[in-house]
Parts: sequence; structure tokens; C-alpha cells
Amino acid sequence: MESIERKVRGIALKLYTMDTVYEPAEDTRLMMESVEPGKSLLEIGCGSGAVSILSSALGSKVLATDINPEAVTLTQRNAELNSVSLETRVSDLFTNAQGKFDTIVFNPPYLPTEDDVEGSEQWNGGSDGFGLVRPFLEQCPEHLLPGGDVYIILSSLTDIESLIGEFGNMQFEVRGSDKFQFEIIYCYRITGKEK
Repeated sequence: MESIERKVRGIALKLYTMDTVYEPAEDTRLMMESVEPGKSLLEIGCGSGAVSILSSALGSKVLATDINPEAVTLTQRNAELNSVSLETRVSDLFTNAQGKFDTIVFNPPYLPTEDDVEGSEQWNGGSDGFGLVRPFLEQCPEHLLPGGDVYIILSSLTDIESLIGEFGNMQFEVRGSDKFQFEIIYCYRITGKEK
């Protein structure tokens, strides 16, 4: 197990990492810089816990979930390392995350691929990149408090416009982006449309 240090929004974090858990990368940093956490925050797919730990340090009551039990254990360990309090649970999307939250964050596997190599669940978003994004967005409204918001990372390698069209009941706003040689990643803030 190795450790890394990140400083985001004036807060220094030290994080343990492990091979079987998604390591904080550019998309994690983009989420950390973009999210404005509400009083209560749910993170789906917490990985090493960087976003959840930052949100807790900024004053949110946090529930951090991941389908990978090792990620949940690592997040709890990293929370203790950074002297923040949060709750952790193993959960496949919302299956074990009951309740309603002010803010929900998800850095999903977003690459359009159908890799079946070991560990590919960390990046494999299915043939169009939205394999987990669609069910996540479908279930979000029942887990959001009135006026709540959702933050999600999406890739220019996918057809983001078609996804936005599918979810016409939601307002998508770019809160940040990061450009690479073959891809741009975006952090979107999603809210319900004004009626």
C-alpha cells in the first residue's frame, strides 16, 4: 500500500492507495475542484475516498459508497488518516444508500468500451460509456432533497448531447473540464428543471 498527497481548495489530503481500488486521477481532482457539497452528501463509487473526505472536511455529513468492499475499507482508513468523520457502505449504485441527500456525486466508469479484463469495472462504461450513468441518473431524483444537485464526470469520447436529450427533465451545467490529447473530461452539475 502506497500513499499520495493532494492539496485541493486549500485542504491537504493524505491518501493510501491500493491496486484493487481506483486511484485518484485527473477526473478525481476535477470533481474535487468542482463540487459544492451540500449539508448532506452521498458519493457513489468513492474509490479511495478523496471526494468524500474533502466534502466532510468542508462540513458535509457524508455517506461514501462503493461496490468494491476494499474501496469502502480504504475510504474509512483514509478518513481516519485525515481526521474526518464519514459513514461508509458497500453498495451497487443506490441499493444500500437509502435516504435523501442535498448533493450526490459520482465519478462513474465512463469510457465507451466493453473490456472484460480484470479491474476493467473501474473504467468500462459499456459500449456507449453510459452503462452505469443511465441507471444512476434514473434513480437520482428519488434520492435528492428538494433543491439538491448531482455532480458527475463525463467524457468527450461519449455522446454527451444524446444523454442530455434523454434526460430532458434535468438541467446539465458544465462546472469544470480538463483537456487531454484525445479526450476532454467534464464535471457536470445536474439539477431538476424549473417547472
